[in-house]
Amino acid sequence: MLSVDGAVPGAAVTYDHHQTGERINLDALPELVDPTQFDGIATTMADTDALASVVAVLMGGPARLQPRVKAILEAASHRCDHLVAHPDHPSEVDELGRGLDNYVGGELAHTPPSRRSATFSRLCWEVFECVRSGAALPTRDQSAWAAAVAAVEAAGQVTMEGDVLVVDLREHRRVKVRPDAWYLLRPECRAAVIVDGHPRGGTRFTVGRNPFRGEDLDMRPTLTALAVAEFARGPPALRPEATAGSENWGGRREVGGSPWNYGSRLGVGEVVGMVARGRTR
Repeated sequence: MLSVDGAVPGAAVTYDHHQTGERINLDALPELVDPTQFDGIATTMADTDALASVVAVLMGGPARLQPRVKAILEAASHRCDHLVAHPDHPSEVDELGRGLDNYVGGELAHTPPSRRSATFSRLCWEVFECVRSGAALPTRDQSAWAAAVAAVEAAGQVTMEGDVLVVDLREHRRVKVRPDAWYLLRPECRAAVIVDGHPRGGTRFTVGRNPFRGEDLDMRPTLTALAVAEFARGPPALRPEATAGSENWGGRREVGGSPWNYGSRLGVGEVVGMVARGRTR
């Protein structure tokens, strides 16, 4: 099995930009990949960045993609992971990439967890067939998120703590919205904490800087502090570091999150306070 955009246990080969530091996962792939050498392709996170890598592998590697198609997939991956336009591509390519990311994200958002893997597989094959045949890639307008955002805001679950945006989705479990929709709703925020439930009983947090303000705000010191606080609560955190394999917080300069497998034992107020303090350092 080949693992992309995440380290799947048992994979024979892994191409994961979270471990190797590339901007998007397509950049972590070798130019040529023989998909027949693997009995499957897997990821730890079903999203557009992973999908683009799956499609590239099925095509034989990024070098086998038409330049325009590769550019659109890169733009979509960058929108998925960084929320803003890919710096190397023009606005017209970015719009197509953004539309593809909206389409993939929208389809996954309306899928029950038990069907998410099957939906992701269907989307990968759909986009692959478009790439293989030369058909236009599927897209969706950004307004697809408007109704869900409005419902959460009307319920009073979108608040500001200083200049930190807090979105509480624990009572809106069916709502799946791209993070940039919240930043665009409160463009004055410098950072955000998005709160959701976790099936293992903890709380799922996503923390990140507002990518539209253009500030060089580094979330990594905050993620380190959160990992230390999480470890102090005991198991299942294994180490007090925000690194892979710690069953703890992790992420990169722009964004991070709570322990993936279990959620966090920290309270919302604790996390918001640490994000607020971290961004003022």
